[in-house]
Amino acid sequence: MSERGRQVAWVAAALVVPVALSVALLPLRYHVDDVLVAVVLLAVSAAALARAEWLPRIVAGVSAALSFNFFYARPYDQFGGGIQAIETTVVLALAVPVLAAWVGRLSGREAAREKALREQAERNAAELAERQRQVERLAADLTASRRRIVAAGDEMRRRIERNLHDGVQQRLVTLSLKLGGVRDRVPDSLPAIRDDLDQLADVLTETLDEIRDLARGVHPAILVEAGLGGALRVLAQRSALPVRLHLHADDRMPAESEATAYYVVSEAFANAVKHARASAVDIQVDMLEGMLTVQVSDDGVGGADASCGSGLTGIRDRVEAVGGTLAVHSPPGSGTVLTARLPPGDPFG
Repeated sequence: MSERGRQVAWVAAALVVPVALSVALLPLRYHVDDVLVAVVLLAVSAAALARAEWLPRIVAGVSAALSFNFFYARPYDQFGGGIQAIETTVVLALAVPVLAAWVGRLSGREAAREKALREQAERNAAELAERQRQVERLAADLTASRRRIVAAGDEMRRRIERNLHDGVQQRLVTLSLKLGGVRDRVPDSLPAIRDDLDQLADVLTETLDEIRDLARGVHPAILVEAGLGGALRVLAQRSALPVRLHLHADDRMPAESEATAYYVVSEAFANAVKHARASAVDIQVDMLEGMLTVQVSDDGVGGADASCGSGLTGIRDRVEAVGGTLAVHSPPGSGTVLTARLPPGDPFG
């Protein structure tokens, strides 16, 4: 609508609203005081024209005054205990535009205030959304960083294991063979030397066993060669406690998932032997709801707490770094159940 059209519409409303309201109030003419009718006309007309320009407001004042004078005013020489009709007419004609302007100013201030509050709320929402995105990016960066640290640690473990196996361990094996050859060439007439060489061979054998155990602890080669199932079977065979192994996820998985599952079981074994005084250990490995689930339970004394800086804390950090979760249920006197849920693949790829 054009500006002229809006002005015509406001003027028409200014003429019609007081007249229509006066007609609507006619049934109350003999039941309420004329002053009350005048107040209603003033309030409604001013409110209706609050957003209009001055011309429609003046027209509304004149229309309200004439409507009141036509429908409600008594003859000018009869006061009837009320205000004189001409005074009410003049007051309406002046008060309607003034009150409309005042209401319009208040309405404008309130509208401006609401607009400012709305804009501030929108800015706050945008800022909050940006901060939320920053937090999400930081969380993603932190998770990716933790995962890279775990992967780098695993690679370093594999390198150390290879160096031990292909370097020190092979040289000690060669030395053991040469020592055996020297011992065989010692004459029977020198039994003391043979005994000394036998003792050296025993010490060398013990050293080789310790190096093999160290290499397996750093990173078991069988985990790379045979996968998680094979590594857990060997771990169970070497355990000092009876082990019941239930393996229902024997397919190969990414190296980080297999290594994490292996270290979870290894740490649970260590706790069962050193702290829990358990008599048996159960291992359950399943693929449930798309997650590799590893559960290790024992019948020991319980009371394990992953929040006290134990080896369980490091295992939890490792599990969470690859996108998994670790739950420890260990009530005192009722054994310990360690449950790890790991993504079978790269959770961030």
